[in-house]
Amino acid sequence: MSELKKIKVVVKNYDVQGSGDLDALYGRVRLEDEQGQTFYFKQVVMPKYLKQHGAMAMNVPRTWFYKHVSKKSIVVIAFENANGKVEYDLSDLQLIARSTVMKGILMTIAAIPMGVIAATATYGLGLILIPMGFWYGYRNTFKLPAMLSRKRILSDFSAYGIEVR
Repeated sequence: MSELKKIKVVVKNYDVQGSGDLDALYGRVRLEDEQGQTFYFKQVVMPKYLKQHGAMAMNVPRTWFYKHVSKKSIVVIAFENANGKVEYDLSDLQLIARSTVMKGILMTIAAIPMGVIAATATYGLGLILIPMGFWYGYRNTFKLPAMLSRKRILSDFSAYGIEVR
């Protein structure tokens, strides 16, 4: 599972890929670290609460607390504002984790019909989609909610000395 990481970054630019009631998905997020090195994240999931409080402010140094979902995809759990206060919303993260469970169940159910339809069109090659659908379903149903669970996040916060009220 992904560990909570802390990094001080300056957001240079990003593309908004999708926005919902609880979170937003940003693509091609270009960041600059403390040493001035530029790097990218393919996808960044940002809870709305953090976005509203300035976590995605451009050209302003911010300290992010995040977890990797995949190699180049992250979920921002919290950020430290200019005053040194750590902003987070655990209830939004809990709702995001619940939504991933629903997506995982739907992906698992849809994997077989999706693979059969694609296999019919591609002379059997589409059967590869069935195990991929099961893997994404497993990941969204079990791994991501465990990674975003309240208990796990509280233990990760305590490692950084962040007290949750």
